[in-house]
Amino acid sequence: MPNYLLAKDLILQIIGEITVAGAKSMEFVGSTVKGLSASTMMTLCNMVIEAGGKNGVVSADEPTFKCLDDKTSKNFEPLHSRSNYLFIQEYKIDVSKLEPLVAKPHSPDSRALARECKGIKIDRAYIGSCTGGKMEDFLAAAKVFLASVRVPTFLVPATQKVQIGACMYQSGRKTCSQIFEEAGCEVPCLFVSTTNRNFHGRMGHKEGQMYLASPYTAAASALTGYDTDPRDFLP
Repeated sequence: MPNYLLAKDLILQIIGEITVAGAKSMEFVGSTVKGLSASTMMTLCNMVIEAGGKNGVVSADEPTFKCLDDKTSKNFEPLHSRSNYLFIQEYKIDVSKLEPLVAKPHSPDSRALARECKGIKIDRAYIGSCTGGKMEDFLAAAKVFLASVRVPTFLVPATQKVQIGACMYQSGRKTCSQIFEEAGCEVPCLFVSTTNRNFHGRMGHKEGQMYLASPYTAAASALTGYDTDPRDFLP
C-alpha cells in the first residue's frame, strides 16, 4: 500500500462499498494483504462484523505462524483448498488509487475522503481499541506527532504488552511514549477515533459525532483540531 495508508483505510473502503449489511463472511486475499503483518491483518478481520459478517479470514502463512509461535500450540492444520468454498461476491480493490478515509457519523459505511472533511472541527481524538490499539498503530501515530496536539488526545493500548512496547519501541531517536508525552497526549488513559464503530452513543452522549479513521488520520486531526488528511504530515 502507499505509505500514507493503513489497514483501517482499506477496511473502511470495503465497508463503504458493501455497506454494514453486505457480508456473511469475508476472506481477504492478494499481494497487499500478504504484505501486512499478522496483527495488522487483525484490523481487517476485526471489522468484518461492522459489515454484517460473522467472521473474517486471511490465509495463514509463515509470518502468521511466527506471530503465533509463543501464543498457542504448534499443531497447525493445513489450509484447505479455496476451490471448496462458495463465494457470493468478489471485490477487487486497487490500493494505489485509494486515499486516506474516514467514516462519518453515525455508521462505519458512511465513507468519505479525509481531505473532504478538513473543515470539520473535532473536540477529541482517540487512538486505541481492538482495531487501533496495536503496536503498529502507535508506531504510525508516532510518525505524525511532530508537534503539540490541539485537542485532548487519548492513547489506549489494546494490551499491556503494547503499553510496554510503547515505552521501548523507537520512532527516530525517541520512544513512542516520549513522542506522545511531548505532543501532549494522555498516555494511556473521547471526535475522531480509531475504534470500530461510530453508532449513536457508542463513546459518550448519544448526540456525539464520531468519525472513524486510521491512526495516521486520527493523529493528524489531533494536531490540527480538524479532520485532517495525514498526507499533510507524512513525508
